[in-house]
Amino acid sequence: MTSIKTTYYQNFKRAVRSVVLAGLFLSATGCQQLFHTADAPLKGQAVTVSMTVPEKPLPASKLLPQVSTQEIPQPQPMNGNLDSRLLPTQVPAFIDPFALKLSSESEGFKQTRVTRDQVIKADTVLSGKTVAEDMVLRGTVLIKGSLVIAPQATLRIDPGTIVRFAPATGSEELPRLVIQGRIVASGTVLQPIVIGSVFRESAAGDWGGIVLLNSEKKNSLDHCRIEGSQSGIEAHFSRFSGRGLSITHARAGIILFDSEASLQGSTINRCDTGCKLSDSELDLRDSTVRENRLGIVAQRSSFTLNSVNIAYNSQEGVLTDQCRFKLSGSQFTHNRCGIKLTGGDGQIFLCRFFKNRENGVELAQVRIRITNSTFSQNTGFGMVLENARGSIVGSAFSDNRGGNLQNRGSELFAALLNWWGSSDERSIAAGIVDQDRMGATLRVPFMPFLKERPATAP
Repeated sequence: MTSIKTTYYQNFKRAVRSVVLAGLFLSATGCQQLFHTADAPLKGQAVTVSMTVPEKPLPASKLLPQVSTQEIPQPQPMNGNLDSRLLPTQVPAFIDPFALKLSSESEGFKQTRVTRDQVIKADTVLSGKTVAEDMVLRGTVLIKGSLVIAPQATLRIDPGTIVRFAPATGSEELPRLVIQGRIVASGTVLQPIVIGSVFRESAAGDWGGIVLLNSEKKNSLDHCRIEGSQSGIEAHFSRFSGRGLSITHARAGIILFDSEASLQGSTINRCDTGCKLSDSELDLRDSTVRENRLGIVAQRSSFTLNSVNIAYNSQEGVLTDQCRFKLSGSQFTHNRCGIKLTGGDGQIFLCRFFKNRENGVELAQVRIRITNSTFSQNTGFGMVLENARGSIVGSAFSDNRGGNLQNRGSELFAALLNWWGSSDERSIAAGIVDQDRMGATLRVPFMPFLKERPATAP
């Protein structure tokens, strides 16, 4: 009985398996071929197929392996400086940015990029124009190329106007504002006039500047800010005045050739040369000349400095040759040398020469009168004389590291009735270096001297 049941069970099992296989075969042939050509010899033969259902999902449905956040490589902090090739190209302050050109390559053109932002929108655009009639500029004005004001015309600029210059198309020349007639720029404290280049951040030499050419009319520039020019204002046989004028980032702030200028409450800073005079006259009052390479350079000229602060210039605050001068109520501090005068004649009154990196004053072959001034804490000497003639009186010398006074020449220079930082004669004499004595007599006599610091010295 057991044998019959076993045989029956086995036959039933085979029948079920055959039915399942037949169903699978018919289903497979409906969508794709189960056997390949290589399996053709098996057709018509009894085949036993065993199927195993995998316990894990098929590879196509497997989940991606999970990686802990600790195994993910984290970006490492960069050490050292960036490769300079990765940095934006910078334009040096003294290279003309408009001189940059396109360079051709086989695949096209590659432009050397100026990384500074440019202002290209304007209310008014003028291109390479000569103006023969009166003109008024207001709002935002873009000038491409140079703007020339003819001798019979007047250019007026309203308060708050912004004037920007760009080179003419295809030209390498710096654009300029050339005044043959007259300019009246009427800015105010609250609405200054800005004159510069198309760059938002100006650099010296971005544009040419304002040129007064044979213009002896009543030119005036009040509360104007001139930025990034080759020469802020360049005058040839001309005259002009200015109040609240500011010139910055120029190769030369003001250049005068056979011209006259009168400035009040003005600032000239961060230029290669603040002012340059040649056969000209300058009246500068209540103003500042600072952080330039050279402050004021003059030859065969006449100038007056009244309440002017000349400070932090990397070389001389004032450098002259054969000039007439009058310095009063002014301060010369933190320059290489406060003033260096060669030839000419003039006077210094109520001035202060303080903490200059070399000497406070250097006088060579000049005729001069100095009164009520102060020379203190200069790294070199308070005053250096080289065949200078004149006198100093009512002034104060103290704490000059090299000494109070040095005489390098043979001319007599009177230095009586001054305060030398001490009431002891020997200490005073030790601070005066006189290389050429007349026997036992100094070329720079200092006695009698003041025993207290004069109240009139600044």
